[in-house]
Amino acid sequence: MKDKKYRNSLCASVLFGLLLSLVSCKQRDDYPVFERKEPVVTVPEVIPPDNEIGALVKKIMDKTDIISIFKLDSTTALADGIKRTHVRYVNKLNQAMSMQILEVDLSKTNIGVTALSPFDDYLFTVQTLGDMAKYNEGRAGGKIIAAVNGDVVTSSAPTGSFIFKSRQLKTTTTTATSNTRPFLGVKKNGSVFIGNKPSTSSPMDEYNLNDLASLVSGSTWLLYRGDTVTSATETVQANTAVGLNAGRNYLYAVVVDGGTNAFSVGITYNDLGKIMAAIGSSDAFVTNGGTASVMVERAESEGRSSLLSWKVVNRPIALAGGASANGIGFVLK
Repeated sequence: MKDKKYRNSLCASVLFGLLLSLVSCKQRDDYPVFERKEPVVTVPEVIPPDNEIGALVKKIMDKTDIISIFKLDSTTALADGIKRTHVRYVNKLNQAMSMQILEVDLSKTNIGVTALSPFDDYLFTVQTLGDMAKYNEGRAGGKIIAAVNGDVVTSSAPTGSFIFKSRQLKTTTTTATSNTRPFLGVKKNGSVFIGNKPSTSSPMDEYNLNDLASLVSGSTWLLYRGDTVTSATETVQANTAVGLNAGRNYLYAVVVDGGTNAFSVGITYNDLGKIMAAIGSSDAFVTNGGTASVMVERAESEGRSSLLSWKVVNRPIALAGGASANGIGFVLK
């Protein structure tokens, strides 16, 4: 009798164990299935057809091989004497490109150019360009209509010389190569010029720093007195350049986006130099590149100063662009 009870108890234990193992092995209905990955859906960008090529783009297409396939251009008058053109195209390597061009008519007496400093201050620090324009608006001598980034940052300071509100915050004149860094200078009478020289053996126009209200340095020469300055650097990236025509009455500021294959891969110094020459520059240089390449324009809501801002019109990798040590502002007096 006892053996029978033992056998029944043993069988019950075995059955219970089997049932428990089956229950424990059952997968929950809501358990995630990791091998079933959601497909990544890439929505191709649709660029509307543009059958009319603007004057600046036509110059680039006629004089260079930069644009393999024209996609689109649009020109906006930001003020009387300041126009912005956005260009979309495919380059000679079949890569997507996007470029912003500011064309500034310096012959108009109500148009000015000024250096911008972070927080409108004389201390070395950095700030995003849109915020920099907002802080500098009060002492710019008018409305800041647009701006581009300035010099390369070294330890939160501009790498080259910098003059802000006639104050010489940095003057690099202690080495033989200091005069080979390009700069955009604005004299106290408002006239604009590009100074220094591309090599120690090149001739250079004389200038007096005490005559300058603004000076923003750059990094790499593209054009000098109408001649191309060839660079050995083949890096493809976003870049910002400024240039003046031979008569110094037209200034061109160009920002080429980079770092995004689907939108704009970037550009080399030599190809950017071709663009600057084609649109009319005689002297031109790169201010800075990469994440710092930013162009902003004034965005006002029905003239209400409380809603005044400066929006980024290009597409840097960071939303507001990298912080800059200074900038170049274009002012409507």
